[in-house]
Amino acid sequence: MAEKIRLKVKCHACGNVMEGTAKYGKGHYVPEGLDFEFIATGKIVEKSGQTRVKGEVTVVCPNCEVKNRYEI
Repeated sequence: MAEKIRLKVKCHACGNVMEGTAKYGKGHYVPEGLDFEFIATGKIVEKSGQTRVKGEVTVVCPNCEVKNRYEI
């Protein structure tokens, strides 16, 4: 089953707010809206037993073209 990743980040350089989503599942993801690179680094298990993907996102700001990296 694919997990939906919602991304809303602010550019480190210019402050532009970038939003996008992606569906992640079985080792690949499909971006929707904002194009970003996603690398899965592990899983987070919640108290209820549900798991979420833990990863690193790299996105290039469309406003100033600075590469931004975030952990989600």
